[in-house]
Amino acid sequence: MPEMRSIPLSVPNLSMDILDNLKDTIESGWVSTGGKFIKEFQEKMEKYLKVDRAVAVQSGTAGLHLAMRVLGVDRDDEVIVPTATFIAAVNPVTYMGAEPVFMDCGDDINLDPAKLESFLANECKMDAGKVTNQQTGKEIKAIVVVHVFGNPADMERIMEIAAKYNLKVVEDATEALGS
Repeated sequence: MPEMRSIPLSVPNLSMDILDNLKDTIESGWVSTGGKFIKEFQEKMEKYLKVDRAVAVQSGTAGLHLAMRVLGVDRDDEVIVPTATFIAAVNPVTYMGAEPVFMDCGDDINLDPAKLESFLANECKMDAGKVTNQQTGKEIKAIVVVHVFGNPADMERIMEIAAKYNLKVVEDATEALGS
């Protein structure tokens, strides 16, 4: 029988070369979402992601909550979320008064595009550019995609489906930056 090895999920990645930064942060009093390191982090992320603007927030949940607000998710709307995820990817939907619609995941532990398309085609109706869940009568506004454990979801297929149904996509890459 092969030897079973575990892969640690959350081992701290710290080294002594960050001591000067820690000292600087503590002395400045900015041990939160402000201070000189935030701007530096945002600039590095912009360069790494090749985007015009990156905004740091205090948590992934806060970022998802902001995304829901920007997309206009409101009370009595629905947002499709994956079944295999951390609750932090679902809570922002409920913060807005909306309802999560849990969508099955595939073998890669990510939202399954085939099941997503089947749900939208068979259990929803499209009218005047809006998708309505036939069972609840509520409008579906967005899809949250979480790249679980660094496994990239099939974004090309998901984006095609989202475009077909005029849905916004919020991509949670908290666990997959660089994947």
